[in-house]
Amino acid sequence: MNNINGFMLENYVEKVFREAGYLVQSEKAENDRDRSKYVDIVVEKELRKYCVEIKFSKIIESGVQEICDIAEEYKMIPILITFQNIKEEKRDYYYKKYPGLILIDIKNLLYTVKDNPKLYNELVAMLPYSIDNIEPQKGFINLDSIQHDDYVSSLIKEIKLCQSGKLSFVAYEELCCKLLKNIFSEDLALWRSQQKSNKDLYRFDLLCRIKDGNQKTFWSILERYFNSKYIIFEFKNYSKPITQKEIYTTERYLYSKALRGVAIVIAANGYEENAYWATKGSLRENGKLIMLFDTEDLIAMNKMKMEQEDPANYLLNKLDDLLLNLEK
Repeated sequence: MNNINGFMLENYVEKVFREAGYLVQSEKAENDRDRSKYVDIVVEKELRKYCVEIKFSKIIESGVQEICDIAEEYKMIPILITFQNIKEEKRDYYYKKYPGLILIDIKNLLYTVKDNPKLYNELVAMLPYSIDNIEPQKGFINLDSIQHDDYVSSLIKEIKLCQSGKLSFVAYEELCCKLLKNIFSEDLALWRSQQKSNKDLYRFDLLCRIKDGNQKTFWSILERYFNSKYIIFEFKNYSKPITQKEIYTTERYLYSKALRGVAIVIAANGYEENAYWATKGSLRENGKLIMLFDTEDLIAMNKMKMEQEDPANYLLNKLDDLLLNLEK
């Protein structure tokens, strides 16, 4: 199961090459009108041209042969990029059979963007699988700029300065999404925003899917005991604390039979007491889990990530408190 299309992959790879100082050409290599000769992108650096083919699935030999043939015809260097893991024996086989070929797989991509939080988060969020057992490995592309924690620090500063109210709700949503990707891109996939439901009467802000193979305790509890593979996120940039009314609206989006039984709400100015009672009632009576957080919680989790701690443990502690204090 994945929701990645060719345009997303191509767009992402272009960003990586640009960040690494390559000129990305808009035209595609073409042999007359034979569409089978297209390559995805052409990049250039230091007077060398590269034709780049991008695959989400594992590479096959016919694809390798094709990109090498195109490169020879147009006097370019062939690069084949896959978002899967290439075994070393397979890599050695291709290098021996196709001298000059450059192979880049998910290990190499992870290594390339490991110090660039924006590109790293975007990459990992796209992947439908967990990267826990993938060891990043140096490859062909080297980024010229190193951002470290500057990107995250700037996002935290922006959300602190973001004014509450209707005029800034789009900016608040975008900042929340970026900060969530920073802390949970390794755990969650899909990241589909602004979905409408019930004939456009209701709209939730973000839908994510727990990645296959995720073994972290918090996400495992949601999958196993709340029958939820999908998580709804709601962002409330209200000028006043959230009331029970907004909680009941969020509850309508949750359907356990659709593997969507959990929502996480993030509010700029917290919650009224009756909002907390509404979440407890939803859990007791309908088995629907709605967890309430504010902007400071989101900032705290991002600071945990910067300090090499796991933000999922923050969620787990909040869940423990909710369940331990759930009245009959």
